[in-house]
Amino acid sequence: MSFGSLSAKAVESLNKGALLADAYHNTGEGGLSPYHSHGGDVVFHFGTGYFGVRGDDGNFSMEKLIKLVEENPFVKAIEVKLSQGAKPGKGGVLPGAKISKEISKIRGVEIGKDVLSPPNHSAFSNVPELLDFIELIAEKTGLPVGIKAAIGKLEEWEELADIMKETGKGPDFLT
Repeated sequence: MSFGSLSAKAVESLNKGALLADAYHNTGEGGLSPYHSHGGDVVFHFGTGYFGVRGDDGNFSMEKLIKLVEENPFVKAIEVKLSQGAKPGKGGVLPGAKISKEISKIRGVEIGKDVLSPPNHSAFSNVPELLDFIELIAEKTGLPVGIKAAIGKLEEWEELADIMKETGKGPDFLT
């Protein structure tokens, strides 16, 4: 499935609306498309599939993120989605039949090949590594970095808060 004219117009309209409202437009997990570039400030969002910032191996690519930010000055913040949330213990699958040339370019995936968004990140595996990851992204891009989470384990939030208090490091915002 490529961006149909309706989907493209919807994303473009949301971006133009964000400009009028002086708000941010979040890309969602699907990557940064040309339809996000109509004047509104953008929060680039990625999850475990690293769409738009994935290397050939499917893992996170800092080089691609830096390039994305440099080439798109309207990207004003980065949001890391921590988990699949609604699909606990499972990732999502993007069927190859839905990957058009346009989707392939936006997401950095092969045309016609199924793509798995795993349930967990490959770039980090615990809270201290998450904080290091966020800090590195902020350092390399110069942008605020937040996290989006649907974590039901209170201990993980407590650990995050404790480490943030102890080190002064952490996300710039939470969703």
